[in-house]
Formats: sequence, structure tokens, C-alpha cells
Amino acid sequence: MRPLPEVIESSLRKRPELVLEYVDPLEGFRGWLAIDCLAHRLCAGGLRVQKGLTRECVENLARNMTLKMRIAGIRADGAKSGIDYDPCAPGRQEALFRFFRAMEPFLRQRYSMGPDLNTTMPELDKVAARLGIPSIKIAIAHAQGLDQEEFLRRIRILRQPAGFATLGRMRAGSGLAAACLGALEFLRIPAHRATVVIQGFGGLGAAASYFLHRCGVRIKAIADCEKSLCADPGQSLDIDELVAEGDHGLLPHDAGRGHYDRSARIFDIPCDIFIPAAVEQAVTVREAGTLQIRGLVCGANLAVTPEAEMVLHERGIVLVPDMVAGCGGSLSMDGLFGPRRQPDVEQVLESVATKMRAIVTRVLERSRRDDIVPRAAALVLCQETPIYPDTKPYGALDN
Repeated sequence: MRPLPEVIESSLRKRPELVLEYVDPLEGFRGWLAIDCLAHRLCAGGLRVQKGLTRECVENLARNMTLKMRIAGIRADGAKSGIDYDPCAPGRQEALFRFFRAMEPFLRQRYSMGPDLNTTMPELDKVAARLGIPSIKIAIAHAQGLDQEEFLRRIRILRQPAGFATLGRMRAGSGLAAACLGALEFLRIPAHRATVVIQGFGGLGAAASYFLHRCGVRIKAIADCEKSLCADPGQSLDIDELVAEGDHGLLPHDAGRGHYDRSARIFDIPCDIFIPAAVEQAVTVREAGTLQIRGLVCGANLAVTPEAEMVLHERGIVLVPDMVAGCGGSLSMDGLFGPRRQPDVEQVLESVATKMRAIVTRVLERSRRDDIVPRAAALVLCQETPIYPDTKPYGALDN
């Protein structure tokens, strides 16, 4: 296996420009807000509640968020936050409140928070409301030059339906689906003939499966943390049934179509595109060497190790890295706040789909042209993206 390109090595060595560490005075747990870069008015990224969370993990996720912003052409920087806390513990809400209280100045002025692992936007907004903060994304109003009323009118669009859930829950998955469609176009595989396997049935994986199904893509198998559900030979899964019956990231136990197997079975099923949409480091060198696929679209942050990406590239497998396929949430904010006139749900989703497919095409064509792994190609494109320190994060420069 060839060594990692220097542009990737350099990216992995980068440390954030600002890290705030929180030590809880009541329970002793730690939390962090990592702001990867301070080049723009706004930084954005999700908050997670995860037992065993480390500062290093938060820093790595913040770095990845900056790359998502750059590749998406959004004039904002990456951030991430989280607490090392059992998400099932009864003190969860109060623990979040104390952490929010410590981070309040950043929430109000610079940090646009979003949901991440084990959190939802309604829950985080509810915690913020106790501090008199009307939205965890209120910093957008300041950076975008919107009064609070206009900001709140637009942010409420995230609560409107977009398929089987709200736009707020579906937006990242819609971007992941669009990235998959972009990879299929690059491979010249028509959507209605394509087969896809998805690891993960949380908000990201479920939403991606829904949008891909709507485009005629056949989903051969989906796995959650307990099991996999595999379509019978020549068939595809009934996605409408699964999204209607699934709960809390778990597949139903009595699906009418397909058969169940162990969760790891998901790596053995041949398909056109494999989508890891669950946890970090899901695809290591071992899995990369045996997957029977033509492409991999990385939905979850850091789901494919850098070394595994090299193996996939050497095998001729097209890969869309997480910094690309995972920027659907950021693109949705651009679609929501960038236009002069307030958009509707379909316009936001169309904006995400159009921009994502264009980004995927740019990255994969650059990878092929320069004979470098797609992550290296994406990083080069990020380096070529100009910085505009004192401009609105979303929309055209003259907006």
C-alpha cells in the first residue's frame, strides 16, 4: 500500500485554533467546544453526547467540519462540541444545560450548533431556551445580518415535513443520497439499475435510504447496531415500510420483505455503492480489502480510515469522502439562508441536491485527472478556495 499523500498527512496534523474545555462542577464530566478556524464571522458544527468522548475526537470532527465548509463554498469555519456523558443517564438534560451555560457567549455570537450523535435539534433548542436563546443557530442571524424575526421565520422551515420526517431531520440524509447519485453518475450507472447497501439506520441512513428509494435505487441491505436486514435474491427492501416502522435508529424486527442476519453481514453483500452512515472507523483496511463494490460514499464522519481509503483507491473503487458526502447539512443552511427570498422545503432540498452532485463531480474528476485519492483531491480543492473574512456566510458574495 502506498503511503498517505502529504496533503492528507498535513491535514491530519492540523490542530484547532481554539478549544474550550469544560469540567462539570457537579458530576465531574468533561466537555469541549473546538473551533477549528477563526477566519470567518461564523463557525458551525454539531454537538454530541457520548460516553468516552475525547478532546481529540472533538478536534478531529471540528477539522472535518471546516473541510465541509470549504468544499461546499460556504464562508464559515468548522466547529464541534460535545460532552463525555452517558446519553441514557437521567441527568442528561441538566448536564447539557450546564454545558450550554458555559458556552453561551459563543452560541449567541459565533457558533451555529446542530445535532450530532445522540442529540436532536428540538432537544438542543429546548435546552437553549432555558437560557433565553431562541435557537441553537441564532449566531447565523448575527453573521448573515438578519434581524431575529427574519431569522426565526427561516429557521422554522426546518420543522416542516420533508418526507417521513421534518426537513431538519432529513436534510443531511438528502445530501448523502445526492452524493450517492453523483457517484453513480460518475460510474455511469443509471439510478434505476443501481444497488446500494447502507450501514446505519439512524437519522442519516434512514433519510438517505428514503431519498434514494424515491429515485429508483434498489436498497439491497441495511444494518443497525444489532442486526442487518438483507433483501431476498433479485429483490430490494421495502423502504417505505422500514422508515414507517423503524424506531430510534433500529430496524423493525418483523419486516415483511427480506431476511435478518448479524450486523457485520453488511460488509459481505455485493452492490454498486456501499454507504457507511453510522460510526467512526467502520471501514478499516480489512473491510476495504474485501468489500465487493464499485463505489463507497462515506456518510458518517471519519467512517473510513485514511489507510482504508488508500486500499479502496488501489482497488479502483470510487470513494466520496465524508468531508464531501457529509456536507448536506451545511448545504441546507446555504439553501435556507442564502436566497434573498425565503425558500420553501422543496427549494432547500433541490439546492442541496444540485450543489452536492456538482461537488462530487468536481472531486472525482480531479481525483481521476491527477491520479490521487479523492480525499487528497478534495483537500487540494479546499486549499484553492479563497477566504472572505468579513462577508456573510451564505449566498452569493454580493448578496
